[in-house]
Amino acid sequence: MHAPDALLALGRLASERCDVTVVKREPGAAPLHTHAETLHVLVTEGCLWLTLDGVERPVRPGEWCCVPAGTEHTERYAEPTSAVVFWLREAG
Repeated sequence: MHAPDALLALGRLASERCDVTVVKREPGAAPLHTHAETLHVLVTEGCLWLTLDGVERPVRPGEWCCVPAGTEHTERYAEPTSAVVFWLREAG
């Protein structure tokens, strides 16, 4: 089961140090990019193909991955995929 519409409708839950999003992605790919935050991603359905340091690896349901802040990465989806994403900011 993909992320329920009720969770998707929440958008982003925000706090001072961490935001949480529930996302649903259709097949496709994101270009090479970075984030200011460190991402911890829990895949709940489908498969996230994450490329870090030139190495692509699958992240399947029940598995976590981490994308350190400022790290160039790409992601692709061969099938509809749902995930919970934790956006962690550095203490300031």
